[in-house]
Amino acid sequence: MKRRVILFLLALTLAACGFSSYFLVHYRVQKNDTLYSISLNFGVSPSLILDWNPGVTPASLRVGQEIVIPQPPGYLYTVKKGDTLDLIAKRFFTVASLIKKANNLESDIIYTGQKLFIPESIIGTAFNDEKFFIWPVYGTISSGFGWRIHPITGKYSFHSGIDIAAPEGTPIFAAESGIVEFAGENSGYGLMIKIKSSSYEHVYGHLSQIDVYEGQFVKKGQIIGRVGNTGLSTGPHLHFEVRVNQKATNPMNYLPSRIWVLKKELIGVGGE
Repeated sequence: MKRRVILFLLALTLAACGFSSYFLVHYRVQKNDTLYSISLNFGVSPSLILDWNPGVTPASLRVGQEIVIPQPPGYLYTVKKGDTLDLIAKRFFTVASLIKKANNLESDIIYTGQKLFIPESIIGTAFNDEKFFIWPVYGTISSGFGWRIHPITGKYSFHSGIDIAAPEGTPIFAAESGIVEFAGENSGYGLMIKIKSSSYEHVYGHLSQIDVYEGQFVKKGQIIGRVGNTGLSTGPHLHFEVRVNQKATNPMNYLPSRIWVLKKELIGVGGE
C-alpha cells in the first residue's frame, strides 16, 4: 500500500509539472523479493521488468540491487533510420496517433536515436486473430520454410522455420499462450526462446534480448523479447518455428493471412 501511495503522489507531481506521460521508479531489491513478487507489487509483468533491465534474471536478483520500473506499464523504442511514427506503430501493432499522444508530440517528426514510450495499454490493437496464432513480429519474410541454399554455409539444407526481417530492437510477441521451456543461448539460434502450448512448440531465434524466464507462463500477444542478430545470422531478423510432436511444420499454415489488421473500434483513429 505504501508503495502505491508513493507512486500515486509521484504521478501527480509529474503531471502537474507537465513532464512526460510516464515516469521510472528506481527500486532497490529487498530481502525475500523475487522477480514475480516485485512485478505483483508494481502491477507490471515480469517480462516488462526484464525488458527495462537487460541482464537481470530471476536468479541474478540481489538485495540492494537497483532496478527501474515504468509507470504506467510500457516499453521504450529507439527510433531507427528510416522509421516513421506509422511504421513504429505497426511494430507494436497499434496506431501512430496513440504513440504521438503518449509522448506529447506536437508533430509527426521524429529523429534517429529518439526514445519513444509505448504504453502497454495501446499495444496489440492491430493483432490479427483470424487463426490460432498471431504474428510474432511485424516485418518482412526474408526466408521461407523448407529446403534452401543456406545464406552462410552455402549448402543445400532444410530451413525449419521462417525468417522475418525487422530492425534490431523490434518487439517480439508470443504467438500463442504457453510455458517457457527454454530461454537462453543455443548455438546457431543465438539467443532463443522455446514456448510450449497445449499442442505446439514455438521457437524464437536470433534475439538481441530475452524478456522471459524458464517456467514462466506467457499470454498470447505478450512481449517476450527483441529482434536481434545473434547466432548464425546474416542480419537482424526473427527465426520462427512451429513444432508439432517435436517435428517442425510450416508456420505459414497457422499464421493469419495478414500481419496487421486494425480492430473495428479503432478504425479512423490512426492518421493525423
